[in-house]
Amino acid sequence: MNLAVRCLLLGFAFTVGLFAEAYAAEQRVALVIGNGSYRSVPELRNSRNDADDISEQLKRLGFAVIDGRDLDRSAMQTALSRFAQRLRGSEAGLVYYSGHGLQINGQNFLVPVDLKMDGGAFTPFELVKLDDVIEALSYTDGVRLLVLDACRDNPFANVLAQSKGSRGAGMTRGLAKIERSQGMLIAYSTQSNAVAADGYGRNSPFTSALVREMQVPGLEVATVFRRVAVNVNRETDGAQTPELSVSLLQDFYLNPQESDVSAWQRLGPSASVADLKTFIAKFPTSVMVDAARARLEAIENANERERLVREYAEKERRLRQQLETVEAGYRKAASELAERREREERDRLATAKGSDPPAASPALAGTSAGSRPEIAVGTRDDKEREQQTKEQAAKEQAASAERERLASQVAAFEADKARLADERQALERAMSESLAKAQAERERAEKRVAAETARLPVFALDQQRTITPAAAPRRAASTCQEINARAQLGDISESDRDILKHGCR
Repeated sequence: MNLAVRCLLLGFAFTVGLFAEAYAAEQRVALVIGNGSYRSVPELRNSRNDADDISEQLKRLGFAVIDGRDLDRSAMQTALSRFAQRLRGSEAGLVYYSGHGLQINGQNFLVPVDLKMDGGAFTPFELVKLDDVIEALSYTDGVRLLVLDACRDNPFANVLAQSKGSRGAGMTRGLAKIERSQGMLIAYSTQSNAVAADGYGRNSPFTSALVREMQVPGLEVATVFRRVAVNVNRETDGAQTPELSVSLLQDFYLNPQESDVSAWQRLGPSASVADLKTFIAKFPTSVMVDAARARLEAIENANERERLVREYAEKERRLRQQLETVEAGYRKAASELAERREREERDRLATAKGSDPPAASPALAGTSAGSRPEIAVGTRDDKEREQQTKEQAAKEQAASAERERLASQVAAFEADKARLADERQALERAMSESLAKAQAERERAEKRVAAETARLPVFALDQQRTITPAAAPRRAASTCQEINARAQLGDISESDRDILKHGCR
């Protein structure tokens, strides 16, 4: 294959890869607009921050984001056109708008930054119809999501409400409820015809709660916004309650990753150490982390107990082998020592009998004392006795040395037996103490597992509803208020009804 053909194929593969990547990125498309720097009225402090943070989260969740900040009417229309084109063939389309919005005669409008207040009046043609946004969303055959943080305290409405012109008579603060919502989810930062807070921090209360909840994996999109509504209601002391309109025909997950609740249920009671460590690393802020740590501790304690049992069993086996070897050596040495003593005793008795003077030979009875033969015989006997004496001394010396060696060996074996017996007792004590400690830790960990598991249904239910770590301390003082907020959203259980009936009068 020549170089030109190879380059052509590589270029084709690269182009196909780009198209495939672009197609994959277009499966979820979002339009994020933040209008804050209005030319005729004071700046909205948080709109740009709100749009920036939502855009960042959407990109992390796999959305292809079209961003717009401080757009005039022409730029807003252009952004809507680009958005609609990119929605074709997508699985989801989402529009987030942060800025001023208003309604005129029941029709909702978004306010571009170039709107001018000529004599305290303007026409709807200078605004962007919310119906145009809904029309752009219709270009997807998938899920359609519209998020409006647009009900701020509107100076345009304030000015026109004071105007005597007939064109402003139908203007109202806040947005009207959208009726054309079939197949859509529409999230308002507050209830219809109400005003939302701009907030004192980086974000508005609505967007702040939404950014947090978008990071929670495995939540269906309607659940995300219900949690947002309850959190906003709590954080504003009931002054603001977001509204939600849901008519989706399928489930949709902003963050499709597995949730901590689902992951915990999937683990089950037979989870391994590796599985539990993975869960803790993946969901470090989950309410199930304590239960996971307790179960991990119980497993590790059980494994430690088994390790101790194996370790002490091996040590005891080696000690037993050593003890058996010493016992065998002791018995052999003791037997040899006893045999040596018996043999020495027999030799001593035999020597004692052989030391008596022998009787005179009859053949030599008549020979005179000074005769030559008698002198020769006596000399030979003396030499024999001297030789025997030397041999006997050598034998006694060797026997004594052997006896001392055997006695020393027996003493050493006895010392080894005593040492091994002490080691075995110490091992048994240490094993007993370690196993007792491991058992106590295991029982304590099992109690923690039981306690944490018993708490899980309550925490899981709270998590499904909306409890967040930052707002949890205020729960005790505002339980009735929270339940009332959930009741307005249709998210109320029988236990909540009982609390409302008996504890919130």
